[in-house]
Amino acid sequence: MNWLAKLMLSEGRSKADRAFDDRRRAADTVSLAELEPGHSVLEMEPGKGWFTGLLLELIDSSGELIVQQPSALDAFFGNDARKRVLRSGKPNARYSSSSWEVLDADVASIDRVIWLQGPHELWFTPQPSVTFGRPSRVFAEIQRVLKPEGKFVLIDNLAPPGVDQVSAGALHRSVPDDLKVLVEETGLSLSYEDKDWISETDDPLEVPTHNPKAHLKTRQFVQVFTK
Repeated sequence: MNWLAKLMLSEGRSKADRAFDDRRRAADTVSLAELEPGHSVLEMEPGKGWFTGLLLELIDSSGELIVQQPSALDAFFGNDARKRVLRSGKPNARYSSSSWEVLDADVASIDRVIWLQGPHELWFTPQPSVTFGRPSRVFAEIQRVLKPEGKFVLIDNLAPPGVDQVSAGALHRSVPDDLKVLVEETGLSLSYEDKDWISETDDPLEVPTHNPKAHLKTRQFVQVFTK
């Protein structure tokens, strides 16, 4: 059994977490990101921490994991991801509730930035006074913390054809071409893209992702950017 198979089956992962692995292409995501045990990883928007649990099993004593989710998102996701990090007892893993406009990492200190089902949040305003960051600023922060040759891996829910990113954000979705422009403006370069990363679903695209017609069965795309 290779190291990736052992990682997916590690005892530290719950059956509930492993139940999502095939649907969300967990092993493929680890492979695509070229994640390795000694990497310094920053996970943005862990949600309830499904992938956080995998990353906690991945890092060894020479690696580092920073999990960052603005506190305003606690109303949607609770404290599950924070609790996972704390319960792990790993001194090289920490949780940050700071704004994504100021990522909690030093310049050129991170091997991989991982953001799963999240970039659309930058166009989501749950209340008039609550936003999750200016896209140009947040993507510039990702570029700042990445090491040379470091990678930014994003996976998000696919928007319907013909809409712009502002409209897509209201559906909790993203437009791949629009994200590519914004990220590459920071100096990162698109090195891989698959707009059919998760495509064998009944997702109607035109509805918000929390709609029962789309919930947990969204079509998704992946993009990998390299510094």
